[in-house]
Amino acid sequence: MTATTPQACNSCLGSGETPTDYGLVDCPDCGGSGVLPHRSVLVEWRARDIERALSKGSAITPEHARWLLAELRSARNALTEIIALAHDTEDPDAIGQKIRFTANRALGLYDVVPSGTATPAGAANSAS
Repeated sequence: MTATTPQACNSCLGSGETPTDYGLVDCPDCGGSGVLPHRSVLVEWRARDIERALSKGSAITPEHARWLLAELRSARNALTEIIALAHDTEDPDAIGQKIRFTANRALGLYDVVPSGTATPAGAANSAS
Protein backbone atom coordinates (compact mmCIF):
# COMPACT_ATOMS: atom_id res chain seq x y z
CA MET A 1 0.00 0.00 0.00
CA THR A 2 1.15 3.50 -0.70
CA ALA A 3 0.64 6.67 1.26
CA THR A 4 -2.00 8.93 -0.20
CA THR A 5 -2.09 12.70 -0.24
CA PRO A 6 -4.87 14.05 1.99
CA GLN A 7 -7.88 15.24 0.04
CA ALA A 8 -8.92 18.88 0.49
CA CYS A 9 -12.30 19.27 2.17
CA ASN A 10 -15.03 20.28 -0.27
CA SER A 11 -17.28 21.76 2.42
CA CYS A 12 -14.83 24.47 3.51
CA LEU A 13 -12.70 24.48 0.32
CA GLY A 14 -9.64 23.65 2.39
CA SER A 15 -9.87 26.62 4.76
CA GLY A 16 -11.00 24.57 7.78
CA GLU A 17 -13.73 27.08 8.61
CA THR A 18 -17.38 27.48 7.72
CA PRO A 19 -19.46 30.62 8.17
CA THR A 20 -22.47 30.65 10.48
CA ASP A 21 -24.79 33.36 11.75
CA TYR A 22 -22.47 33.66 14.75
CA GLY A 23 -19.18 33.87 12.85
CA LEU A 24 -16.67 31.34 11.58
CA VAL A 25 -16.54 27.90 13.17
CA ASP A 26 -14.46 24.79 12.54
CA CYS A 27 -15.75 22.84 9.56
CA PRO A 28 -17.73 19.83 10.81
CA ASP A 29 -16.59 17.66 7.89
CA CYS A 30 -12.83 18.04 8.35
CA GLY A 31 -12.68 19.11 12.00
CA GLY A 32 -11.05 22.41 11.08
CA SER A 33 -7.98 20.93 9.39
CA GLY A 34 -8.96 21.77 5.81
CA VAL A 35 -8.28 18.20 4.65
CA LEU A 36 -10.46 15.15 5.01
CA PRO A 37 -9.27 12.61 7.56
CA HIS A 38 -8.62 8.97 6.75
CA ARG A 39 -11.64 6.91 5.69
CA SER A 40 -11.67 4.98 8.97
CA VAL A 41 -12.07 8.27 10.86
CA LEU A 42 -14.88 9.41 8.57
CA VAL A 43 -16.70 6.10 9.08
CA GLU A 44 -16.38 6.42 12.86
CA TRP A 45 -17.61 10.04 12.79
CA ARG A 46 -20.64 9.10 10.71
CA ALA A 47 -21.46 6.12 12.92
CA ARG A 48 -21.29 8.36 15.99
CA ASP A 49 -23.52 10.96 14.32
CA ILE A 50 -26.13 8.28 13.64
CA GLU A 51 -25.89 6.97 17.23
CA ARG A 52 -26.28 10.50 18.59
CA ALA A 53 -29.34 11.14 16.42
CA LEU A 54 -30.94 7.87 17.49
CA SER A 55 -30.25 8.52 21.17
CA LYS A 56 -32.06 11.87 20.80
CA GLY A 57 -35.08 10.07 19.36
CA SER A 58 -34.55 11.08 15.73
CA ALA A 59 -35.50 8.56 13.06
CA ILE A 60 -32.80 7.10 10.85
CA THR A 61 -32.89 8.72 7.41
CA PRO A 62 -32.87 6.75 4.16
CA GLU A 63 -29.46 8.28 3.41
CA HIS A 64 -28.06 6.88 6.67
CA ALA A 65 -29.64 3.48 6.04
CA ARG A 66 -28.11 3.32 2.54
CA TRP A 67 -24.70 4.30 3.92
CA LEU A 68 -24.91 1.67 6.68
CA LEU A 69 -25.91 -1.01 4.18
CA ALA A 70 -23.03 -0.07 1.87
CA GLU A 71 -20.57 -0.28 4.79
CA LEU A 72 -22.02 -3.64 5.86
CA ARG A 73 -21.76 -5.08 2.35
CA SER A 74 -18.20 -3.79 1.95
CA ALA A 75 -17.10 -5.36 5.24
CA ARG A 76 -18.82 -8.68 4.47
CA ASN A 77 -17.25 -8.82 0.99
CA ALA A 78 -13.80 -8.19 2.48
CA LEU A 79 -14.27 -10.89 5.14
CA THR A 80 -15.50 -13.37 2.53
CA GLU A 81 -12.39 -12.68 0.44
CA ILE A 82 -10.21 -13.12 3.55
CA ILE A 83 -11.78 -16.53 4.17
CA ALA A 84 -11.11 -17.54 0.56
CA LEU A 85 -7.48 -16.36 0.74
CA ALA A 86 -6.92 -18.08 4.08
CA HIS A 87 -8.01 -21.42 2.52
CA ASP A 88 -4.94 -21.20 0.27
CA THR A 89 -2.40 -20.92 3.09
CA GLU A 90 -0.04 -23.74 3.90
CA ASP A 91 1.24 -23.05 7.39
CA PRO A 92 2.27 -25.36 10.22
CA ASP A 93 0.79 -23.07 12.89
CA ALA A 94 -2.74 -23.18 11.37
CA ILE A 95 -2.88 -19.38 11.16
CA GLY A 96 -5.03 -19.65 8.02
CA GLN A 97 -7.53 -21.76 9.94
CA LYS A 98 -7.61 -19.21 12.78
CA ILE A 99 -8.20 -16.43 10.25
CA ARG A 100 -11.04 -18.40 8.63
CA PHE A 101 -12.72 -19.06 11.98
CA THR A 102 -12.39 -15.42 13.06
CA ALA A 103 -13.87 -14.09 9.80
CA ASN A 104 -16.59 -16.75 9.84
CA ARG A 105 -17.57 -15.74 13.37
CA ALA A 106 -18.50 -12.31 11.98
CA LEU A 107 -20.09 -13.60 8.77
CA GLY A 108 -21.82 -16.79 9.91
CA LEU A 109 -21.27 -18.45 6.53
CA TYR A 110 -20.49 -21.90 7.94
CA ASP A 111 -21.83 -23.79 10.92
CA VAL A 112 -18.97 -24.64 13.24
CA VAL A 113 -19.12 -28.10 14.76
CA PRO A 114 -16.56 -29.61 17.11
CA SER A 115 -14.23 -32.03 15.36
CA GLY A 116 -15.17 -35.65 15.86
CA THR A 117 -18.93 -35.04 15.83
CA ALA A 118 -21.12 -36.31 13.04
CA THR A 119 -22.40 -33.75 10.57
CA PRO A 120 -25.69 -34.01 8.68
CA ALA A 121 -25.43 -35.17 5.07
CA GLY A 122 -24.38 -32.33 2.81
CA ALA A 123 -23.14 -30.08 5.66
CA ALA A 124 -19.56 -28.91 5.68
CA ASN A 125 -17.48 -29.52 8.79
CA SER A 126 -15.59 -26.26 9.12
CA ALA A 127 -13.76 -27.39 12.23
CA SER A 128 -11.56 -29.80 10.32
